[in-house]
Amino acid sequence: MGAALPNLLIIGAAKCGTTSLHFYLDQHPDVFMARPDGGPGAPKEMRFFWRDDWRERLGWYEQQFDPSAAVRGEATPSYTHFPYLPDVPSRIHSILPEVKLIYLVRDPIERIVAHWAQTQEDGDRMPLEEALTDYERPDHRLVCASRYATQVEQYLEYFSADQLLVLDMHDLSARRREAIEKTFGFLGVDPHYRSPEFESRLNTRRDKQALTRGGALLWDRVLVPAGHTLPVGVRQRAAPSLRRLLSRSVITPPLRDSTVLALKGLLAPEVERLRGQTGMEFETWSM
Repeated sequence: MGAALPNLLIIGAAKCGTTSLHFYLDQHPDVFMARPDGGPGAPKEMRFFWRDDWRERLGWYEQQFDPSAAVRGEATPSYTHFPYLPDVPSRIHSILPEVKLIYLVRDPIERIVAHWAQTQEDGDRMPLEEALTDYERPDHRLVCASRYATQVEQYLEYFSADQLLVLDMHDLSARRREAIEKTFGFLGVDPHYRSPEFESRLNTRRDKQALTRGGALLWDRVLVPAGHTLPVGVRQRAAPSLRRLLSRSVITPPLRDSTVLALKGLLAPEVERLRGQTGMEFETWSM
């Protein structure tokens, strides 16, 4: 493929449509969106700039992008998990000072619940309310990613405002054509490009499956070690079906009213600052 650095990063937020946007952008003939293991079945997240050894892996990183593409991008939502994952904006700026940044957001409390559902699929078994213990800590893993204004402020210390596009997940869902057109325009490629794939929506909560206890033991002790002996392409094709056979649907319980009120009290100032930063109303949000 050659070697090149990206000029686009989707920096988050987690559970705000980043998988779908990555997919939509990749349909454009002038855009190349990287995946760490190659093919279309691979996970999208490079998770590069939050690694302690990121500088040592720079050569690997450069190999993930097509140098012939006008726009070369990657998507890692955890790039906006400050302070749980610190120093990411400064690391990005040190090698990509001209990069364009896309930040997807949604109702902050909805995002927290969706993030919890993802942790269940990833193997965490902690109940929702228990997972929100000490929610007021700035580095709380689930809550910090909904501190949108704080995340924006970290990036604006290093990048100009015209390098950052903030999109509401609601617009990507309800006004998808306009949102995609706006994104293409921001990236400087043909904004009128259309694809039938733009009707797809990926990685929704109804797709979430968590391994059963027995399934987790079989997966971790037998199937994962066996999978390492297989070619990457075979592993990517077989793994989702095998994992689903060993899984159950993730059921998301409602938050207690007291928890909702506490989270709103914490996050409402963040939303107001975000409105000021972006000039956007976020009229469908709960605060």
